[in-house]
Amino acid sequence: MEQKVTVSKENKEIAQYVTNKVGFNTTVQRYKDESNENYLDIYASDTSDEDVKFYGTIGLSDYPNIIEINGEDTNVPVELLMAGNKTYDKIPSILATCGFNMAKEKWICQPGAVFLHMIDLYYEKEMRHLLFIPPYKWNSSLEPLELADKTVNWLLAVPISEPELQYRLEHGFNALSLLFEENSVDMFDWDRKSMLAV
Repeated sequence: MEQKVTVSKENKEIAQYVTNKVGFNTTVQRYKDESNENYLDIYASDTSDEDVKFYGTIGLSDYPNIIEINGEDTNVPVELLMAGNKTYDKIPSILATCGFNMAKEKWICQPGAVFLHMIDLYYEKEMRHLLFIPPYKWNSSLEPLELADKTVNWLLAVPISEPELQYRLEHGFNALSLLFEENSVDMFDWDRKSMLAV
């Protein structure tokens, strides 16, 4: 269930920082899990493309995201981003589901990570999974945000097909990223055809 909420000062700072980089006319809604005990705030912003809406989590960075860096477990706080055509009104729910899995089930998110079947839960499409990548379109401006108790990083969730997932598993994240670049794939197009055959 969704409901309009008042956002804390720190969360407003997170939302304002990122939406100043990628969107405008921002609204925030609260999404609760099935138990109705846990919640996650999701913002929605308009973009320069009138058909595309931009979404992001607020407060997910309060939960541990433990990544191995140079042989040591390190907490790297993240907020998740996602964009798509306005007709796909379940994108915020997909984003909230990803966030709940991280917060409650301790799923780890870093560049190259894939959350399986996240799109399948809401839509029947050729794009089925979510691949997490650095927010490449805003690399020069969307820097990590240093707050009093944490440094917030951003990861962009983009839809991929089953064959693209298999390519990622067999050849690695960098190889898949290069393939996307070579084929000029629109990472925000949820209706695109897979660049690889089944």
